[in-house]
Amino acid sequence: MKTRRRLTDVRGILERRRFQALREEFYHGLWSDAAAELGADVARLKNGLLQISRGSSATFVRQSEVMLDSALAGRLLLDKEWTYERLAAKGLRTPRRACFDLGSFARAEEFLLAQPGPVVVKPSDGTGCGHGVTTHVADRSALRDAATHAAAFHSRLIVEEQLSGASYRLLFLDGEFLDAVRRDPPTLTGDGQSSIRQLAQQENELRRSGERITALSPLMIDRESRNTLAAAGLTPNHVPALGERVRVKLAVNENAARENHVVRDAVHPDIVETCSRVARDFRIGFAGFDLISEDISAPPEEGLTVFTEINAGPGIHHHCLVAEPGRAAPVARTILEHIFETRRGTIDL
Repeated sequence: MKTRRRLTDVRGILERRRFQALREEFYHGLWSDAAAELGADVARLKNGLLQISRGSSATFVRQSEVMLDSALAGRLLLDKEWTYERLAAKGLRTPRRACFDLGSFARAEEFLLAQPGPVVVKPSDGTGCGHGVTTHVADRSALRDAATHAAAFHSRLIVEEQLSGASYRLLFLDGEFLDAVRRDPPTLTGDGQSSIRQLAQQENELRRSGERITALSPLMIDRESRNTLAAAGLTPNHVPALGERVRVKLAVNENAARENHVVRDAVHPDIVETCSRVARDFRIGFAGFDLISEDISAPPEEGLTVFTEINAGPGIHHHCLVAEPGRAAPVARTILEHIFETRRGTIDL
């Protein structure tokens, strides 16, 4: 399976590795600044962890991972079907879906035929960050291709309705609401000369330059982007007109700061309360909820918000790299302050 995955995503793996140093630099700076505000010291260990010490207590972080949740908690939440079942059992709306594998492909075909629009195919377990996901699947041939692609990441697969609405990430710390951002799909703006593929290359060069960190992942022209472009009647070779904005992907994982918008004041209180309750019920200390909503200001009982994922140790950068930096929540500082005050996630030196 690992070999198949490498062959399927070799370009993506190589490109993401080029961003690893940038990611490390960003998180080192983020935690160092937060620690300085709290009078704590930071030391980088040989294993790549950061030790943050204040007085006789210390905590350890690795990028967005903190010492509030076990590795098993994060691993459990990677099982999408398990998570969907638990959320649905609490009366929350989750996507219409069907689980299958390559040996039971007929289940996915039956599901596709019953849907009024395109579907999404993804691995059911073991992956995140959009890996193995294909959107805009509208016919049997595309379904087979998408299933084969997803199976390179995990044998258990899931096909679900392609939802309308915007993508949101809500952040909670021991059940307390920290922040919410609307994560728009990645777009490119035409210069009248470059193709979409060339614009993506230019975007990645700008992101890697580190002059101003706007994203921690490359924008890949891959299966997902080709499907998104095809749905708009375009290909990666299309040359957008000067100033023309083109949505490159439906999935938001590879977007940039300009596409992340702070919306914590717009989320309906009942949605906040629901997420808080679930985080406490699941005993997730640092939780990120992914929602798709047609109106995040409406209460959940109106059915306009779909609960799609819970993340333990969610990416903090989504809440720092935003279109309006002045509105960014001090997430890292708040986490450290909470850890040292409660002494949860600390050791005694």
